[in-house]
Amino acid sequence: MRKKSRKSKPLSISDLTSEIYKSEKISKKIDSIEILNSWNKITNKLIQDRTEKVYISEEKKVFIKVNSSPLRNELENNKKKLLKELQKRHSNIKDVIFT
Repeated sequence: MRKKSRKSKPLSISDLTSEIYKSEKISKKIDSIEILNSWNKITNKLIQDRTEKVYISEEKKVFIKVNSSPLRNELENNKKKLLKELQKRHSNIKDVIFT
């Protein structure tokens, strides 16, 4: 088993944080948190209370799980508007899917 060699030059804090952010797991988690924060800004308390989970897929689709079928139907009816609002804050989002 071969050990990874150290970099010859010390990294600055900004370079180090960039490398950490680029790691897939951290980046994906941070994106999900940022999207959840945006979701909370564009929705009201009732929707926020019924939102169970928000996450983003590899294909840049946002999945929003709600615990109410009537609410899910209402969100589906307003999907274009909600997607547009999310895309204003996160241009990389391709679609939003309510589950």
